[in-house]
Amino acid sequence: MFTFDGPNKLIILDAGTTQVSVSDIYSRWKDWASDVDNSKFVRAFEDSVGGNPLGGGVLLGAYYFLTNGWLVRPQEADHTLIVEGNLFPVPDTAGLFAPTIGSFNVLIAQRTSSLTQQVIVDPADAAAEIATAVWTEDLSGAQTLDTSGDMLKKAKQNSAVSVALSA
Repeated sequence: MFTFDGPNKLIILDAGTTQVSVSDIYSRWKDWASDVDNSKFVRAFEDSVGGNPLGGGVLLGAYYFLTNGWLVRPQEADHTLIVEGNLFPVPDTAGLFAPTIGSFNVLIAQRTSSLTQQVIVDPADAAAEIATAVWTEDLSGAQTLDTSGDMLKKAKQNSAVSVALSA
């Protein structure tokens, strides 16, 4: 999907790459940088931020910071490159993307969020909460014929009539 060029500080996207995840780039860079031969190059990323608990099962979303002059170079073709995730340069005035070598038109669309949060949900807890919400929902006000609320309302009325007749 991409190649790391340490001497030129480039993350080069392979032919056919029109969409890339920042978290994937960061993870592959960590793998690449952990190789002894590649550790001689300056870091491409500062530490990422994210995963910190915010309370109530909500975690801070991920932010990645490209540093030391590293740039992402799109594939050598006319295309739109979609970059998913929060990628920011350090310093904030630095660039993120290098031009292609050839004369290609590349539109870069970054899908980022300035307010990113991740909610961790235990499926067992979620199922119990949904079941409770369903069973405690008052459907008696439903006016549409043959809906659950309408049938419940009719059953309630029939029950009241039965009780009144037997009294």
